[in-house]
Amino acid sequence: MKRVIQKFKKCQAMIEMAILAPVLLVTVGLIVTYACKMNNDQWVLMEAFRRALATSHNTNKIISYGTWDDRMMASVQQPIIGQQTPSSGSACVMWVVNDVTGNGEDPEGETYVKVNGGMWTMGHEYPLGEPASGGIETMRIATTGSSLTVNTQDTQTRSSRTGGSGEFMLYKINEKEYPQGRVHIMGRGFSGGD
Repeated sequence: MKRVIQKFKKCQAMIEMAILAPVLLVTVGLIVTYACKMNNDQWVLMEAFRRALATSHNTNKIISYGTWDDRMMASVQQPIIGQQTPSSGSACVMWVVNDVTGNGEDPEGETYVKVNGGMWTMGHEYPLGEPASGGIETMRIATTGSSLTVNTQDTQTRSSRTGGSGEFMLYKINEKEYPQGRVHIMGRGFSGGD
């Protein structure tokens, strides 16, 4: 009778671990994903402030600066291809040396929007001129694909998985349309055997 109870306790512990381990793994994954998203949001917000501060200092104008960033982040459903995660930030900076002649003129203002700039700003910063308001309307067309290849020779098994996505994004900012595109390709391999 004691042996049956001991076997039952071992089986119960294994079942509990089989249920608890995936739940803990999913929880840790959600926490890491949330932390990455918050980090990206903070980076985009501070990038808007830094750019507004630098532009205001260089042009002696009141600068409103907005950023919009569509990043590809890791995804549980598609680990090779990933998922699109948008983040945005804005800042308004007045680092202006006023006119000391006594004319009383208000400083000029300008608005800029940076879309998907990252480290390279060539062609992704759009000046909107006078202080403007509005939003960014996005249209995204994406195509994705992935393949899995498995080769077995003697006792060696090799597998490789490749995938990628091609995207065309159209951003409508204050009735003007700005097209962008990008390609993301990734692959990984595994081999094993005796």
